Amino acid sequence: KTMHSYNDCFEVGQASIKQVANGIEVTYMLGAQKQRALIPNKISVDDMEALLARFPEGASGERVKSYIRKLYNVYCTVEAGKELVKKYPALRKDFLLLANQPKEMAAQAIKEYPIAATTPIYVITNVNADYTSAENHLFQYVFGGVDKEAATKELEKFIDDTYKKVQEKGIDDFSTEERPKFEIKATYKVTNSGLVATVDAGSLKYDTSKYRVNSISILPYFSAANATRQEKIGEDNVITTTDYGYTFIPDGSGALVRFEDLFADNNKQVKFENDMYGNDYAYYQVKIKNAESMTMPVFGLANATDKTGFFAVIEDGDALAVITSNHTTAYHSIYSTFKITPADVYDLADSFSGGSTSSNKISITAANIYKGKCQVNYFLLTEEEDAEAAGVESYYENSYIGMAQCYRDYLEAKKAISKIPDSLINKEYTKLFLEAFGSIEVEDKFLTFPITVNKELTTFADIKSIYKELYAPKDPDNKIGNIAFILNGFANGGLSSEYPTFVDWDSEVGGDDGFNDLMNHANKNGYEVYPDIEFSYSYGTGWFSDFSNDDNAARTLDNRYTTKRTYYAATQTFERTGGVAVSTGSFEYIYELFFESIEEYDFKYLSVRSLGSDLNSDFDEDEYYDREASKDNVITMLNLLKGKGKNQRKLLVNAGNAYAMPYASAVLAAPTDSSRRSEMSESIPFYGMVYHGYVEYAGSAFNMEGDTEYAFLKAIENGACLYFTIAKQNEELLKFDPDYNKYYSVSYSNLKNTIVSTYKDYNRLMADVQNMYIVDHQFVGATRKEDGGKVDKSQVVLVEYGDKVDGEYVSRVGFALNYSVYKVEVELPNGESVTVAPLGYVKYYK
Repeated sequence: KTMHSYNDCFEVGQASIKQVANGIEVTYMLGAQKQRALIPNKISVDDMEALLARFPEGASGERVKSYIRKLYNVYCTVEAGKELVKKYPALRKDFLLLANQPKEMAAQAIKEYPIAATTPIYVITNVNADYTSAENHLFQYVFGGVDKEAATKELEKFIDDTYKKVQEKGIDDFSTEERPKFEIKATYKVTNSGLVATVDAGSLKYDTSKYRVNSISILPYFSAANATRQEKIGEDNVITTTDYGYTFIPDGSGALVRFEDLFADNNKQVKFENDMYGNDYAYYQVKIKNAESMTMPVFGLANATDKTGFFAVIEDGDALAVITSNHTTAYHSIYSTFKITPADVYDLADSFSGGSTSSNKISITAANIYKGKCQVNYFLLTEEEDAEAAGVESYYENSYIGMAQCYRDYLEAKKAISKIPDSLINKEYTKLFLEAFGSIEVEDKFLTFPITVNKELTTFADIKSIYKELYAPKDPDNKIGNIAFILNGFANGGLSSEYPTFVDWDSEVGGDDGFNDLMNHANKNGYEVYPDIEFSYSYGTGWFSDFSNDDNAARTLDNRYTTKRTYYAATQTFERTGGVAVSTGSFEYIYELFFESIEEYDFKYLSVRSLGSDLNSDFDEDEYYDREASKDNVITMLNLLKGKGKNQRKLLVNAGNAYAMPYASAVLAAPTDSSRRSEMSESIPFYGMVYHGYVEYAGSAFNMEGDTEYAFLKAIENGACLYFTIAKQNEELLKFDPDYNKYYSVSYSNLKNTIVSTYKDYNRLMADVQNMYIVDHQFVGATRKEDGGKVDKSQVVLVEYGDKVDGEYVSRVGFALNYSVYKVEVELPNGESVTVAPLGYVKYYK
């Protein structure tokens, strides 16, 4: 069941409000354990009959009184029953003759209700639909009928008087039923920029033996827009329209749902709902299928019709949050829900080794509940003319552009991000990320016996060779002067490495000497090398590794180990990757072991990719970590890995979940597109609009993209660097590994020319905007060059980069991106009209 703070609290007068600094604290009582009813559950027969005597005389009055009496049973002694029949003859008709009631029944009644030994009482034993009708009849015939408010007051006065009597007589229950009762506190504080709403989950009080609170939604209709609006045209015509505007969802790089698009599509009703930070693999139920994750705990709504809007940041409880963009009611709304009690459903067949699917689904709920805060900070947006009229100089415009600027400023003020200084920018060359595969485990034979061995894919010496080829080629025009290598599978057994409680560089790729030689070469020549270490999942443990699943693996609600799962579109199912999820509660212990093993090496850079993308709970009964607690553990781990002072390292992560960004110097697999669901109006580069100029990031590996032209345009639009995955030798061995056979286009010798040519094109466009902000983004109309036909507005994108000068964002460099397959003509903001090729781009200066 869902309970609402208005219907189940304010409307029945069960909220208490007190002032706090800059706001109010509200204590909500939803439901009531003993709510007094207008028709009492228990009342003495004399008192009820006195009430019924006020009915008008006649057949109708008698019929209604009989109707009300039928709600009750009478409890009393046999002797008192005889007297009642004499005193109230109507009881002969509506009840069994009390004089003939068996003494055993009377004794049982008195045992249940001791007051009945001296005072005959009415008791409602079965509340049904007749109760409401009986209550209405009391209003109609006794207490005024028409004016229900006045009638209610009069009836309540009668009840108060009667209640005093029944208390004196020992009848202490005046409720119709025992109802669930939930008490919780929330604060609402006005700020210079808007409103902060906080719900204290720790203040939640209820009967835990009977109920589980699943989730709490905060302000689901805050600043909601009208989905239907009546507008009068002329004297007689009335049309139904919708507010214009959109909700902003942090789906992947960001997405908009425009109200007018839904209205144009026969007033289509849609509802988007997704967990923050992607899937939690401590659950059997994995929801996000072939869709982008949400890395930023933000959302917003811009209403162009009413010229109002807001941008919201989830400040506490974000790891438990679900963001919902709801377009199924008379309003367009977007809000956050917090899942404070973990609950899961699993197939009983999963308990058996066969693993076949059954129809036996088991539901399980955690005994623990989140007791922290759920807090959302709402920043109000405005239109330029309204700000000027109010004399406001500093404001955020009512658009996703304003939302991005707001979040950027917010993160800067929190010191969560800081601009990359000019001194650290290579102004001639953008960053190229190259992920190199080290070694892989394959089957071989020794004297006809099958054995398992490691084979090299890329060695430390190969990395030096590749760097030399790209940095100092024979043709200087092909130079790539800014390279970062990620070493994946160079230690502890290759790509499916043992858990890093120790670090042992594989002999197949060069061993300790090869690694130290590469580090010296990288330091001397000024390029970055990030050894990749997997902390979130264990693919095996070596002898004496001090790691065990019993002590360090995360567990599900039914106390089993859990693994990461990957969605396969062909089968439309999730398949386990084999990596056991590690409890974040073990991270500090694991760090100590890891640090001991790397002290002898020069680790200036470190790739810890899954710490920025994966966040799993641990429901171990002895050491329980919900997702919010796991987030705190990951932050602690990132802080330890980054180090301090002279020992500080640069960390590289995947995806860039918001809690990891203060510790990341580089991000791979950053979102450059939304999930592109059909109901979404447009994909926007919100991620890039926030982080560009603060951290270097790249989307997915370019050589793994299905449409490289589209991916290239998205890299420009999002300001994302280029990233390739490579192997220098024996790359054909990858096809025999079920986890790596998808990497069929990683041969460096085959990719080299593509890497160089793609980088040249990209670097020519983006070198001069590397640490600028993305300050503007527009969808514009265009005209087909051939036949003059119109192209949809979402086919041409204008994105502009600029610096912040004296507090103002100054646009300097722009790009027109044509995502259509047609040659189009578009007018640029600088007034110039240009032709843009199919899946092409034009660079311009504003």
